[in-house]
Amino acid sequence: MDLQPILDRIEDIVAEEHRLYADAEAGRLDPAGHERLASIRGDLDRAWDLLRRRRADPNAPDTPIRDQDVPDPANDLEGPDPEPPHLEHNVHGDGPAPDPDIPRSDI
Repeated sequence: MDLQPILDRIEDIVAEEHRLYADAEAGRLDPAGHERLASIRGDLDRAWDLLRRRRADPNAPDTPIRDQDVPDPANDLEGPDPEPPHLEHNVHGDGPAPDPDIPRSDI
């Protein structure tokens, strides 16, 4: 699959973005131009996304399939079980330290 049309589209969007930013800095950008500048970010993100998908799979569709019910990946940072209480340091418990030789910090 030829990626050049996608690369050309990205270059066109970036050129338009630079022109609109220059007009905005010079105070020549009307409200419609400001709206277009805001929407360019989405256009550019979609074009880069398509380029990445096509590089990974030349037969990838033009638009990603996001409407399907795809579950979010598991958050590995949370882990399967919560961390056990640190009673020996009296961090999570209100009772006495489980080991009498370990002093309590709140006494």
